[in-house]
Amino acid sequence: MRLIVKLLIFTLAIGALQSCVSKKKYDELAAAKEATDQALAETQAAVKTLEEEKAALQEEFEATKAEMEGKMSDMEGKMANMESQMSQVQEKLNMTEKELASIKDEINGIFGAYTDSGLKMEERDGNLYVVTSEAIGYSSGSTRLSSAERDALGELAMTLKENPKLKMMVVGYTDDQKMVEGASYRDNWDLSVARASRVVRYLIDKGANPNQLTIAGEGENMPLGDNDTDEGRAKNRRSVVQPNPQLGGLMKVGGN
Repeated sequence: MRLIVKLLIFTLAIGALQSCVSKKKYDELAAAKEATDQALAETQAAVKTLEEEKAALQEEFEATKAEMEGKMSDMEGKMANMESQMSQVQEKLNMTEKELASIKDEINGIFGAYTDSGLKMEERDGNLYVVTSEAIGYSSGSTRLSSAERDALGELAMTLKENPKLKMMVVGYTDDQKMVEGASYRDNWDLSVARASRVVRYLIDKGANPNQLTIAGEGENMPLGDNDTDEGRAKNRRSVVQPNPQLGGLMKVGGN
């Protein structure tokens, strides 16, 4: 009987011991599972965050790409417009060269018959001038024309008479010397206009139509020479003959 009781007690003890071991292992497994689940949740959250950041970066990239493409397209448009403008400028320059050549031909045609009688055409700094062999110059305070100047103006009057559409403006100039008391002119403006008027009247006397001529005076402005020297002042005392702009915007005709 005692043996049976001992065996029963031993059996119960073994069962209790097995029950304790199983519960401990279960708790360990449960804890491990909970840790794994938590790690998985954290990993999934990190992956979601990375996906959101990736989507935001992709959206920013697409926006930047679209902006750059827009700027490149705008730049290409501006470059095309600039090329078009440069082409137009070049075209205008070509037209200007053709116009200048046309004006040269026209002037040569008008004055060609008189190249042996005191008139010639010159090109200076891109401008055309028809000049007399003798510059139209004056003594200080004077409007008197020399014999050579009158001969050259006679040829110019003939040219105007033979070409009624040709219109000219005569501009008078002076040096910077002030009028002395009792002089015939109030100031250099009056003197410059009087010099131009003297040329125009002579051209009319020689057959030019008054409708072809205009008078202007510049006084001491736009000097050709140095007013501090006798030679420079002599250059500044002059009259210049310029054409009507209708004959050509690039042409100037003068008796410098």
